Amino acid sequence: MTPDAHDRLVLLIQALRSHVLAGRIERAAAVAERTVALSQGPTMARLVLAVQAAKQQRFSDALHHLDRIRGDNVSRLLLPLLRAWVALGRHKDPDLALDEHRDLEGVSQFRPFRTMHRAYLLDVANRPQRAAKVYEELSQAPSIEALRLTETVSNFLARSGGRAAALQAVDRYLAANPDSMTVKSLRARYLDDAPVGPLVGSAADGVAEVLLNVASALHQADRPGQALPLAQLAVWMRPHDAASVFLLGTVLESDGRHRNAVAAFRKLETGTVYSWEARKSAAASLVELERYEEASSLLDRMAAEKPQRYDALWLLGNVHRNRSSFGEAVTAYDRAVKRIPKIARRHWNLLYVRGIALERSGQWARAEADFLRALKLNPGQPYVLNYLAYSWVDRGEKLERARTMLEEAVGKRPKDGYIVDSVGWVEFRLGNFEEAVRHLERAAELRPHDPIINQHLGDAYWRAGRRHEARFQWKRALSFDPEEADRKKIEQRLQEGMAPFEPILRQ
Repeated sequence: MTPDAHDRLVLLIQALRSHVLAGRIERAAAVAERTVALSQGPTMARLVLAVQAAKQQRFSDALHHLDRIRGDNVSRLLLPLLRAWVALGRHKDPDLALDEHRDLEGVSQFRPFRTMHRAYLLDVANRPQRAAKVYEELSQAPSIEALRLTETVSNFLARSGGRAAALQAVDRYLAANPDSMTVKSLRARYLDDAPVGPLVGSAADGVAEVLLNVASALHQADRPGQALPLAQLAVWMRPHDAASVFLLGTVLESDGRHRNAVAAFRKLETGTVYSWEARKSAAASLVELERYEEASSLLDRMAAEKPQRYDALWLLGNVHRNRSSFGEAVTAYDRAVKRIPKIARRHWNLLYVRGIALERSGQWARAEADFLRALKLNPGQPYVLNYLAYSWVDRGEKLERARTMLEEAVGKRPKDGYIVDSVGWVEFRLGNFEEAVRHLERAAELRPHDPIINQHLGDAYWRAGRRHEARFQWKRALSFDPEEADRKKIEQRLQEGMAPFEPILRQ
């Protein structure tokens, strides 16, 4: 390849990825054609062309492109599943299609994917008895995604005349996830006895479902950069599939593309079982965009629509807390708690965030009670241990108990800079300055741009007699834009140093 051709190829690959990540798949396909004309073609180009061919029912062309994709860890799962659906589209024979799954047989972590797509393939190929056996097997298998598994199994049961069995399937999910509005909405649909269409109705749908499932697995593994292209392709294949659109919004949110995430979630505001969760997710992304009034208004409306649910009010409290409006946050959290008939283990986080808002608004007695109650519901939870223990240390209370709690917390989260900072801070308050420096230097390595951690390290240097390092660290803390009260405290230290240490009694 000539240097000019190589440069063109690099630009084409960059343009291709940009189009796919933005969901401009038609334009991506045009660029992919030019890319493969210059070279064997990168994986993304071949995948885009294979998906386009499958959508257009050109299954031989789809196979041509799939066969030219170089293998990697994702392709080990993706390619056999895609080939199976392409084979079904070409030959209409489910056994030939299932034969493409052989590469997945020996890989235990891929077994749920293989089982799910065996069920779909037999279903689409109109082999109801064989499909029913695999759906039954699927209902007993570990889940690749519990929600999609429940949706898949219950959908088949509802279509095959087993509404009661479909309801049992969703009730099993709700027993473990009682707050799921998505599955409650699914249950209501089955109770309405309205017609239920298949989740996967064709070979092209199967290709889209593969993209959805693998994108979901990558998202769960915190790999949004790999999940996003597959999610965009899944939505392009099935633009009206609510699960695909919801996943796309979720991946966009994880990747920090909040404006695009809001646009995706708003496509689901009404008419789908994902509508409630989509609106909540849209509110969360609006907060990230600092569109607080929009987020608050949306959550207020949701709380009024469903006066028995507490989750919208919980999120509303988070919005206020994010704005440092801690009194308003407490009010929202209080309203949320009042809607819960019986506080259970799953509510520990609500008590934890209300405790934070209470502490920040000067209501320590209530805050302490919430933190202790959260720990009773979820013993050893490291973030609750850290916040409560740090608060005790900062108040000069229960220092030995706080130290024990922080040792437990850091044992569970040794790379959490905030928890390591708290361990250093309790040593500082106890007068163990060299030990404090050791922990606080580690915290500053883990969270190098946090102003309070850098201030704490400066304080410890000062007490340890390392005055030049202390001033350097305080100046560094100021460069990270601390809150106004903290900024004034740091500036005072730079001007005057620190007053003589006054030890506090061990408790």
